[in-house]
Amino acid sequence: MSGHSRRLVQYSLALRQDGWSADLVWQFATSVRTLREHNRSVPVVLFLYGDLTPELAGVCNAHGVMVHHQGPYEQRLAALSPRGWPALAKYPLLHKLTNFRELADADPSQVLCCDCDTVFLGDVERLFDRYEGADVVAREEVHSQRSPFGGDRSFIDEPLLAELGASEGVAPAPPFNLGVVLLNNRAWRRLASLEGLFVDYAWRFVTWMGQHPASGDAAHYGEFLGAAEARSISGPADLARALPYPSVNRWILDEVACWLTLGHAPSTRFADFSPDDVAQNGEFATSERRSAPWTVCHYYSHNMRRIDAWMSNESIQSAA
Repeated sequence: MSGHSRRLVQYSLALRQDGWSADLVWQFATSVRTLREHNRSVPVVLFLYGDLTPELAGVCNAHGVMVHHQGPYEQRLAALSPRGWPALAKYPLLHKLTNFRELADADPSQVLCCDCDTVFLGDVERLFDRYEGADVVAREEVHSQRSPFGGDRSFIDEPLLAELGASEGVAPAPPFNLGVVLLNNRAWRRLASLEGLFVDYAWRFVTWMGQHPASGDAAHYGEFLGAAEARSISGPADLARALPYPSVNRWILDEVACWLTLGHAPSTRFADFSPDDVAQNGEFATSERRSAPWTVCHYYSHNMRRIDAWMSNESIQSAA
């Protein structure tokens, strides 16, 4: 196959028996439908944790999505973290970074990893073509020091993150958002070897969370869903290895653990997507859909109703 034909768009889903699944399937269907409106040929794979529902199967069949069954989410976490998995399984996002062994087996040339809360407004080939140099390309994390809207140390304590890295003998990756990530130069092979370390870092942060309930600004973002389980199963050895969590937002655990993990791949080269190519959060509200310049928008799940209205050219409130 040619290099271009081995480009791949990847999604990852962990279906649960509650209200999350309905929204996730809607988001996935919207994302892949808009992807196919602009590109009918790029291979798309869904790594699925849990059972393939009839509704999800219909979406995949309609848009030519290959489904790779990964088994139960809890089972994958238990294999990677025998002690911490009961707490980690309450958090539904770690699976996005546990598919790299399967990607390595597929041996693509480039991989665009997309969250389900994304919509495409142009041909995905633009991103593959424009950003093929660095190993990992993504938007900067909101409120990081690189954010055009300014940094917020309470949201991401980058000095503390650097201290944690130094204590581990590594330099963490520059904080980036995991919603849309382009991998080049077979970076997934390095990441595959670090999956266990990634989940272990998540567990070490969660152990700390279990001993430090969310309060103040952190309470605004919510407590970690598995905090009670973490308190009940953490033993002296776990507590001795706990790492202070460098953010008020416990929902971005997967990102924080990823940044620290990537410090163990020191040759990895990072680059940022331009905001002209990839929008995130409420940035979509600065333009009407028909004139939007972006190839893809990662709108964040809390904006789901707003993006639905925006895609339908209905009126929406401007970004807060």
